[in-house]
Amino acid sequence: MPVTNGGTSGESAGLGGFRPYLVLVPLTLLFALVNTMSAWEDRDGWPFWLPILTEFSSAVSILCLCWIPAWALGRAPLVPPWGWALALHLPAALLFSLLHSVGMALLRNGTALLLDLDYRFNLSASVLIYEGRKDVMSYLLICCIFLLFGHGRGARAFQSTPQVAAAVTVPVSAPPPAAQLDIRDGARLLRVAVAEIVAVRSAGNYAEFLLTDGRRPLMRATLTQLTEELSAHGLLRTHRSWLIHQIHVRGLEPEGSGDYEITLSDGTKAPLSRRFPDALECLRKATVSG
Repeated sequence: MPVTNGGTSGESAGLGGFRPYLVLVPLTLLFALVNTMSAWEDRDGWPFWLPILTEFSSAVSILCLCWIPAWALGRAPLVPPWGWALALHLPAALLFSLLHSVGMALLRNGTALLLDLDYRFNLSASVLIYEGRKDVMSYLLICCIFLLFGHGRGARAFQSTPQVAAAVTVPVSAPPPAAQLDIRDGARLLRVAVAEIVAVRSAGNYAEFLLTDGRRPLMRATLTQLTEELSAHGLLRTHRSWLIHQIHVRGLEPEGSGDYEITLSDGTKAPLSRRFPDALECLRKATVSG
């Protein structure tokens, strides 16, 4: 069954894979080379090695920190609601800028010490502010490159192959053909195959069954009782008011803060709450095994 998502199963940690670096590495080094050549043309008494040291130390530091925006995209995809994305990407960008400046300082001063060069880079508040303005643009550019490869455009927890937001097949074993359930709807007794149950939702003191043929019978029962009876046949408790059948899941979309919206085979939308991590883990394992 197709599940909408945005990365590979091996990239669930949100680091985006290696393919974006095939663009990031040459692009960053090209920028460093162009800036070095420009500095050579404009230098006024500077030693020739100074632009090389300053530009390439910055480039190396940036490349070592590309995992920060990739990690942030993996946990806060650029999809609504935007508050969660902003809450994570803003501190991530500040951390990226701080570590970039620290990395530059260590590389520059370490190289100068190693090669006995007459140079000292002092890290100050003014330097951090100056570099921070540029680093915000670098952070956004890196995010854009990861997005071009599909990382950060889908669900945070469900991943597909390869590194492109696409549908992924979640293999789930079908329930035994003989599995049936008796639903007492008022004076009627309906015997239905478990495979025909799309979902069950709470309706006050009753449980409403959503069947594949469109019927909606009611039975006086709690979801807790039905969960114990039907969990062995592929139904998952995804919310305090919902049971869903895995074989009828057609899509998952992030709702923010760890919650998801499930699309079922009959078009019904059901919630997947972060308060039911077992259901999330069950679908995640099914995704990885596929």
